[in-house]
Amino acid sequence: MLEPRSETSSGSSSDRYREIVAQLDEIVQRLPCSHFYSSDLARRIGTSIRTLQVASQSVNGVSLHCYLRLKKLSAVRDQLSAGQSSVKATALANGFWHLGDFSRLYARTFGEMPSETLARAKRVSEP
Repeated sequence: MLEPRSETSSGSSSDRYREIVAQLDEIVQRLPCSHFYSSDLARRIGTSIRTLQVASQSVNGVSLHCYLRLKKLSAVRDQLSAGQSSVKATALANGFWHLGDFSRLYARTFGEMPSETLARAKRVSEP
């Protein structure tokens, strides 16, 4: 769902930013339920917080915070679409602790409630 934007800025900065975002993606994929702090992510990647934020904005067109939230929401949607777990279990497994806020954010992002995504997946998988 989230694809890096094409770049028109200088090659070396663009390449470095894409590398930073790729490292960020690896961390998020490895630790899906973790709450990420900018300082911890920057330290793991070996860059400054500001460079991490600029890389996210440059490559993805959104802030670091927004990008991380979208990555987690996309993971939840993929898992719910597989129909193998409850909304609550899936949300918690991906680091969403406030379920009401999670449901509102999910609905605003995808245009449907998480329970609707799960119900559709279960209907499709029925014999």
